[in-house]
Amino acid sequence: MIYAHVNRKALKILAAENSSAEAFLDLLKAGDVTIEMHDYGSFEKVGALGTTLPRNDEQITTEPGDVILYQGNQVTIYYDVNSWSFTRLGKVQGLSQAELKEILGTGNATVTFSLSEETGETGQFNFEKQTVLLNSGYEMPIIGLGTWTLKGDEAENSVYHALKSGMRLIDTARYYGNEAAVGRGLQKAIDEGIVTREEVFITTKIYGGNYEHAGGIIDDALKDLNLDYIDLLLIHQPGYDDEGVYKAMEEAVAAGKLRSIGISNYYTKEQVDEVLSFATIVPAVIQNENHLYYQNTELQEYVSQYGIVIESWYPFGGRGHTSEHFGNEVIKELAEKYGKSSAQIILRWQLQAGFIAIPGSSNPDHIAENYDIFDFELTEEDMQRIRDLDRQERYENW
Repeated sequence: MIYAHVNRKALKILAAENSSAEAFLDLLKAGDVTIEMHDYGSFEKVGALGTTLPRNDEQITTEPGDVILYQGNQVTIYYDVNSWSFTRLGKVQGLSQAELKEILGTGNATVTFSLSEETGETGQFNFEKQTVLLNSGYEMPIIGLGTWTLKGDEAENSVYHALKSGMRLIDTARYYGNEAAVGRGLQKAIDEGIVTREEVFITTKIYGGNYEHAGGIIDDALKDLNLDYIDLLLIHQPGYDDEGVYKAMEEAVAAGKLRSIGISNYYTKEQVDEVLSFATIVPAVIQNENHLYYQNTELQEYVSQYGIVIESWYPFGGRGHTSEHFGNEVIKELAEKYGKSSAQIILRWQLQAGFIAIPGSSNPDHIAENYDIFDFELTEEDMQRIRDLDRQERYENW
């Protein structure tokens, strides 16, 4: 049995008996396959598989629930009839046409094909894998490198050393002006066999301005990063025509240019609700200022119902405040207790509190230290002492 996980439901698919279905099963034995699918012709959801399977095409009139391979590299789930030359992969079991259409929903859908009926819970951190399952169906590393202020060779080398240390998340933005350098650092690590492209999660951000410009900006980001796809794209901060920019991002997901999308510097329920009012794809991540003295747990709790994860920039308070955070008496006591640095205590707190963290550094030793936080665990008492430091004090007002 194959399972298609979509909109928090698991469709049961009985595999067909042909070499195409066998190849699809072999693909799933190696790991789950997530496909961004979009409506086509008011009778199917279709999306690129990302690889090519053998074809066993025959003239078929589809029925609701048919799972079809099209041209060897696209998967479709039919909720109505259509006649064409297709290859059968399987058939959804036990659902009426109306039930299937309701589960698949309107517009785009993220579908994860798996051999398991159970998947990881969206938004829950897996410390063994060092990842979190996003509502888009993709896994995102929970610790990574922020590249704000890093330029040229410094940015390139920092990305390279982060990947060499074990980090698999790299965060940049169009505004930073370093996407090309980030791409070179990634390519260097790939060329040396340290990572593969698929193992690395690249985030960037755009000030789209409006719908007409956003699509071109996304293409420019792909070109500068030297990537075929971007793992996560965020609107950098609220601005003009966010609805149009978000629509362009959703179209880029359907085109396979982006895998997950989200927002940055949205701090209130009202701001998030505005995005949700026009979003067809629910944001996967909100990246905000978040540190010892600004722990926006109220927003975190609110967006958790949508499977949205909060990511922290300035996890150490940012430039000009780092020494104050490192010198906090509670943090210093815990650092001594665990034989760790203040930075490591703060980052471990961030992760255990459910925040993805992206500390910035150009120092290879500091980068490696920031990643070395998976061999200890703070107690609930420790966590509460850090929670008590919150005073809802932001340093920036973006």
